Amino acid sequence: MPEISLIIPLYNARRHLRACLDSVLGQTFAPMEVLLVNDGSTDDTAEIAAEYCRKDARFRLINKENGGVSDARNRGLSEASAPYVAFLDQDDMLHPQAMEILFQTAEKHAADVAMFQITFVPDDFAGDDKAEKYDAKAVADAAVFYPRPMEYFFRDYKGEPIYIWNKLYRRGAIQGIEFPVGVQPAEDTVFTLKALLTVKNIAVSDRHLLYYRQNEDAVSRQGITEKYVRSHARAAAEMERFFAALPNMDRVLRGRLDFYLSRFIFKSLVSQPLRKIKGEDRARRLEDARAFAAGFYRSGALKPNLLGMRKALACRLFFAHHDRAARFLV
Repeated sequence: MPEISLIIPLYNARRHLRACLDSVLGQTFAPMEVLLVNDGSTDDTAEIAAEYCRKDARFRLINKENGGVSDARNRGLSEASAPYVAFLDQDDMLHPQAMEILFQTAEKHAADVAMFQITFVPDDFAGDDKAEKYDAKAVADAAVFYPRPMEYFFRDYKGEPIYIWNKLYRRGAIQGIEFPVGVQPAEDTVFTLKALLTVKNIAVSDRHLLYYRQNEDAVSRQGITEKYVRSHARAAAEMERFFAALPNMDRVLRGRLDFYLSRFIFKSLVSQPLRKIKGEDRARRLEDARAFAAGFYRSGALKPNLLGMRKALACRLFFAHHDRAARFLV
């Protein structure tokens, strides 16, 4: 039986897929299944994935109609059979000991989540021939254990990065948590916050065990499109709903979550649109962002006063359609 289910959503992935899957084949940790969820690709992604399934029986190809990355990851979660699950994106690569160290860290500390650090690499990264070889047990022993995950997350008052692919999750600890379908980008923000507010603890290693490819074609680099605005509005609405339903939340954590959500809404629906939306239809797309932001202000999810006087004034000006003055303040 596998100990880890590694879920890799795929969509038109041919450019970097072999490098990604080779890094999985090279893992020093053997007891795992690799779920390749082909989300309706129109190139030869399925054929490449099938090739790796023939090479290694641990690889399994799941073909589905296109539904977006959240839907693909959720399909992987529904088919996972191991006690732990991890995620990898189609253009990233793992250090050879990534899964071994994550598993040993989780087991050593009886942690619901084990986590390592990442290394940013250029788009043409071909692998690290000189990757350091670690004593996995020593690395696991040295990981820092946090009995309250949100205390770790809010070490920086703005919150830690919301990466999903540098973590191993105990599947039973995140039962029922899914990615918000129709949200991309920001689906990882929603999942990470839900998971860390649900699990009981986290163990964190300082080792860099994933190579994150800075791909110019990535969704996060496509600018402030209509999709970007609507996706972030849906993500904010899902977080607002989830936070409101949390039982017995202490005042300090509630305040931090209020600040986090307000900052998320301000950045994605006020600041970024004002500064970065361009083109002939700028007025229409800016109006969409304004409508979403104003709705969150009325519901109380956006609390501008938590963000400081400058941002609070920028919101007031933005809602009053004084866009030039508001842009100066953001």
